[in-house]
Amino acid sequence: MKTIVISNRKGGSAKTTTAVNIASGLAEIGSVLLLDFDTQGHASMGVGCEPNEELGVHSIFSGKTLSETFIPTIHKNLTLSPALAFFDVYEYSDLQGVLKSRFKRENIADFFDYCIIDTPPTFDAILKNSLEVADSVVIPFVPHHLGVVAVGQMLRALYQSASQFNRDIADVSILPVMYNPHIAEHNECLQKVKTSFGEDKLLSPIGIDIKLAKQFESGLPIILDTKRSKGLKDYKRCVSELINRL
Repeated sequence: MKTIVISNRKGGSAKTTTAVNIASGLAEIGSVLLLDFDTQGHASMGVGCEPNEELGVHSIFSGKTLSETFIPTIHKNLTLSPALAFFDVYEYSDLQGVLKSRFKRENIADFFDYCIIDTPPTFDAILKNSLEVADSVVIPFVPHHLGVVAVGQMLRALYQSASQFNRDIADVSILPVMYNPHIAEHNECLQKVKTSFGEDKLLSPIGIDIKLAKQFESGLPIILDTKRSKGLKDYKRCVSELINRL
């Protein structure tokens, strides 16, 4: 099983949009587990479900198994562990290694080809648990100055996590979102990312498409839409590039 963490400490970076479309795209070729670690529950909504108020992925921190939180989604090969809507990470003193332990004790890798984790835009125990099991980290960012700064901050968090857990650094992919090639600032920021972090880390951009925002109303990721659109084309290309990197 390959575990892909979708993360950015800056809000408004299309993190959840990216998570649900990558998860749904990968479900076309294999079995996928989507963990919705953001208590807003938007990833859950994005695959036709709702966040739970009693049992969800965060329940593993209070002694529940991961597998008992699983629910089906709009895609037969995509299983969801929904967000626990009112989970408060600060009520717990030590959450280190919980997700890694659940993966191992429940043999999660025997049942899924891919695991996609949508994380909250914070650097806390939830993100650290996610990074501890990550094979790959995708960092979506909007190409403006603060977006580039956020990429650097996320990379530092990733390196810090790898050092803390004494493990190899996960593969990093940086994904420009809401990109308009006709805006000079967008192109300048892409060049800054290439120069600062390496062109090899950069995925092809996701352009602006209003359908990407509307997909959450229907609970159907745009990548599964039968009508062609720019968002569908861009995310299919993104999934294909990710597969080649894994």
